[in-house]
Amino acid sequence: MTAIRHNTNEPPVRAHSAGDAVTEHHPEIVFKRAYSSFLRVADLNLDETISMRSESVDSEELNFPNFHQISVDPPPGVKLDPKERWICLDDGEGNHAPIAPVAVSALARSGLASSFDTEMWVSDGKTSKILKHNPSWNDFIWQKDGAVVLPKEGTNEKDVLVFSGTFKHGLYGSELPAIRSVGIVDMDPKALLELLIDSDRVKEYNKLCLGRTDVLTLQSDMDEGAFGGITKVCKTQTKPPLVRKNLFFSSLLHARKLEDDSGFKLITRAVTLPDSKEDLANALKSEILLGATILKRIEGDNNKCLFIAVNHLRSPMVPIMIAKRIGLQAATGFINDLRNCNK
Repeated sequence: MTAIRHNTNEPPVRAHSAGDAVTEHHPEIVFKRAYSSFLRVADLNLDETISMRSESVDSEELNFPNFHQISVDPPPGVKLDPKERWICLDDGEGNHAPIAPVAVSALARSGLASSFDTEMWVSDGKTSKILKHNPSWNDFIWQKDGAVVLPKEGTNEKDVLVFSGTFKHGLYGSELPAIRSVGIVDMDPKALLELLIDSDRVKEYNKLCLGRTDVLTLQSDMDEGAFGGITKVCKTQTKPPLVRKNLFFSSLLHARKLEDDSGFKLITRAVTLPDSKEDLANALKSEILLGATILKRIEGDNNKCLFIAVNHLRSPMVPIMIAKRIGLQAATGFINDLRNCNK
């Protein structure tokens, strides 16, 4: 499948080492590094010795950092951090980098694992009371495998359970709180997934969103493909209350089936794009350090799903001391907004 970069008119830049002949056995490699999308991967425990090759090029292909393998080299304009690792998602012309599917699969595994890591999460006061009075919630909110079976009694399907936690890897953003939210949504998991991945429908459930635009499509369907599911890069602008400027996000969005076919997972992470003055003139750049949404089927009811979301955000307008409180409130509101948009 050919990837699509939207609205890119820059002329191609060919990358190969000086003195190397360009022949049918050693073809020219297109890698527009200055126009590529970069993803942080230091926390994904990837083998840094892996070097992936392009499917259409023979074994004599040159090896480029970020493009073929993980590298400490940062995106243009980003300060070098010896602890950080980066990969390119694409070659600058919209075709995926050979290393990209490996990194995206690792990100999907990480998002799923953090969603069900019971040692990571602490319930807030209201959630603790719900779990104390309705312990049946504990039977399925940490259930990683298989479809969910709701108990016949003791569960209020209007409840929203929220938890906070921190990532222990000690890398970029680990000092910031992460939020986990759980609730039952009256929507088939596939239909809900389609709603969440469709950029034209974001305003149906997110009233603060000014718009989301797809800027790079690496895989457009849920077939196995190179990435194993829908994979694209989006730009989003939101206008939170009490903030003068818009918040700007550029993020990878990756959706695939759960391995046991009990639902779907939707993974997001900040992507470093070539900045344009138009994007940044009236916006503050924020980052989704990790977003993971798990949609699990509920046995016996095709019109409901268990919604689990992990959100780990960095925003220059939100002080750390209040980030947790704001995150918990936003997580509860988001699930209720999803419920309301289906009425």
